Amino acid sequence: MPVITCPDCGRDVSTLAAACPHCGRPSPAGNAVVPGAPAEPRREETLWQGTPSPTLLLGHIFGIVFVLIAIPLLAYFFASTMPDESRAAGMERFGWVATAILVFIQAIALLVAWIKLRSTMYRVTNQRVLIEQGVFSKTVDEIDLRYVDDSTFTQSLMDRILGIGSVTLMSSDTNTPRYMLRSIKDPRGVREMIRAEAYQVSQRQIFTRAT
Repeated sequence: MPVITCPDCGRDVSTLAAACPHCGRPSPAGNAVVPGAPAEPRREETLWQGTPSPTLLLGHIFGIVFVLIAIPLLAYFFASTMPDESRAAGMERFGWVATAILVFIQAIALLVAWIKLRSTMYRVTNQRVLIEQGVFSKTVDEIDLRYVDDSTFTQSLMDRILGIGSVTLMSSDTNTPRYMLRSIKDPRGVREMIRAEAYQVSQRQIFTRAT
């Protein structure tokens, strides 16, 4: 049976004893770390969470503005080339009707894109990366930090101006080999945080492995 020395009385005490039987001091074996024993698992904590940037909606907004300007101008241009006033008036009406229909379609597309954007949540913990998506039904995908092999971030010129970018994670997990956190704020900082946590997880896995 392994024993240790009591720091008060100097006599041998079993590591299984809760206190020294000679002087009553609580056994220091309770705080001793047994070599090769697995470390106590860390409680999962959220380190960062966010959603895709609303700037992803700019394409839809620009489409609406373009339709509002371009279609009426084209209609007025073709109407001005017609000698018959009634046909010119009909062309102008057609232009406004076409503008209203196209703006309505673009507005519906903008609304759907906004709902999808608001229903997407990214979360990074000290154990994994979670991606939650879905409007009516929810889908949660995750990448265990133990399996994250590499990560990159990309920024276009406009992204750099707006302070956003995308982070791509490459994993050795065959089910989820690659995932992208799209258009998030401070992509460089998020990527470095994931790299640091993935490294710490891998180091804990090495040093706490039983021999």
